[in-house]
Amino acid sequence: MPITVQEIVNLPIFNSAKVRSGIELLDNRQVEWMSAIEGPVENFVRKYEFVLTTGLGCESDPASLFEFTKDVYESGASALGIAIGRYVFEIPQEIIDFAEEREFVLIELPWELRFTDLQREVMKEINKRQEGFMERARQTQKKLIDFVIHGKDLTEIIQYVERELNCTIVFTDRNGRVKSVKRNSEAVIATWESIQEQAEVIEDDSAFRHIQQAPFEQGYILNKELTSGTFHVGQGNFIIILHEKDSLTTNTLQVLESLAAATALWISREDAIVKTEIRLRNEFIWGLAKTPQMNMDQNMQSRGKLLGYNLNAPYMCIVGYSDNFESFYEGQSGNHEIGFKNIIYYIEEEVRYAASVVDKQFAFTFDDDKLIVYLQFTNEEHSTTVHHFLDLLDKRLNTIIPGVIFSWGIGISRDGVMQFYESFQKANSALDIGRKQKEPGQRISFDDTKLNRLLLHLANNQEVRDITLTTLEPLIEYEKKREMDLIDTFIVYDNQNGNVSQAARVLNMHRQSLLYRLRKIETLTNLSLDNPDDIFLLSISIKVWLTGMFDQTSHKDP
Repeated sequence: MPITVQEIVNLPIFNSAKVRSGIELLDNRQVEWMSAIEGPVENFVRKYEFVLTTGLGCESDPASLFEFTKDVYESGASALGIAIGRYVFEIPQEIIDFAEEREFVLIELPWELRFTDLQREVMKEINKRQEGFMERARQTQKKLIDFVIHGKDLTEIIQYVERELNCTIVFTDRNGRVKSVKRNSEAVIATWESIQEQAEVIEDDSAFRHIQQAPFEQGYILNKELTSGTFHVGQGNFIIILHEKDSLTTNTLQVLESLAAATALWISREDAIVKTEIRLRNEFIWGLAKTPQMNMDQNMQSRGKLLGYNLNAPYMCIVGYSDNFESFYEGQSGNHEIGFKNIIYYIEEEVRYAASVVDKQFAFTFDDDKLIVYLQFTNEEHSTTVHHFLDLLDKRLNTIIPGVIFSWGIGISRDGVMQFYESFQKANSALDIGRKQKEPGQRISFDDTKLNRLLLHLANNQEVRDITLTTLEPLIEYEKKREMDLIDTFIVYDNQNGNVSQAARVLNMHRQSLLYRLRKIETLTNLSLDNPDDIFLLSISIKVWLTGMFDQTSHKDP
């Protein structure tokens, strides 16, 4: 405990002093410093200070001495000692009454007591006590670090600090998981949430990080945030209930700083262990994804089981890619070193959460800038499951990287059992097709890409490419010069089965304007829109063109 006014007045040098008010409060008033001051108080007196004064300037003005006493009290000082004999011959009764009413300690000092002697003796005791505090803080910090080094759980670290401070501590990490010794941890969290708007920030000159505090029952409730220097995000929060009002001391703050340091070390150690496990799991799953005809022998099955995977379950593969991830993240962080791989741990946590919600096993890895997820499925519900899973995952990813947009490819090979390579190839192919032909943020299943794959095969044939370019080049050049979307016009017209009126409504265009465009298409291509074969040639050419396998810079937006 800090030194009190009672312990100070018990020093031999104070034998001739008289306590004029607050004698019953001496044991409850802690002292951190002693100073001598004359004249205006202003901001020269701080909380828990023992103030000495001779009353200089107040010898013929009791009102000034009263105002001085009032200012010292309002500054939060623990006590005021007034020297009697030269400037003040006796303390006015109104000042004593004021001090009694405000429960403020007022002490009368004989003139013969030199302030320097008083300060020397008092500061000697304060420093002695402070050295004891510092040694205790060092021992506490060493004990907490030892807990971490010896692999103790965070609850044991918390329990030790609770015994030291006679308090209740609840820690919640960045994912909302609670670490506490007490069963009423949720009630403690709810209590803080209900009164946090009333809290004030403790600003301590000794470089303690800010802690929010609010009165609670017979003591205080505190909130201390634990932050990560790597990503500048919160790692979690401590909520501390101090059961006694006088327990909010410098020593308490030092112990809480030691607790925060030990917890940060514990989290770093746990992260290192988890990241090692993640690396081993990722390498194992990536090996399954990239190796055709993997030999699923007993050794492979055992290794998978050791890493927490049931390789005999049916899995679909989901491959994700974000076109705006790197540029967005670098722009937000201002650091080109921070990127996809630096937050892969956090991404896997979100994949884990989404899989737990849909109640399916999962496996996760990544390849450069692509996410690769294997999600357990059943034939009856695989479509519903994968979209529910991706809805959750997109929402969670957007929370940790606001504004990022992922496109997804989905692949299933046969029954999904031992089909890791095959399903990855399908999912990756579906993603590539979707990225070439659709806007970012789409989900493409390989089973829905049959026509696209046929068109891609055609687009890789040189003769087909020549026919396509010969057919469409006049339309592309005309669009470039006149900014008239003839290709888009034909697509709508073809989708409406050649019904001009319906196509005009879809295009929000006058019927005569549409007819003008259709005649222009016929003139430029030398094809007749009354001829089914010509319509088919134009339609298939456009579909092959839209595969993305051509240089489309000459066409604004096909």
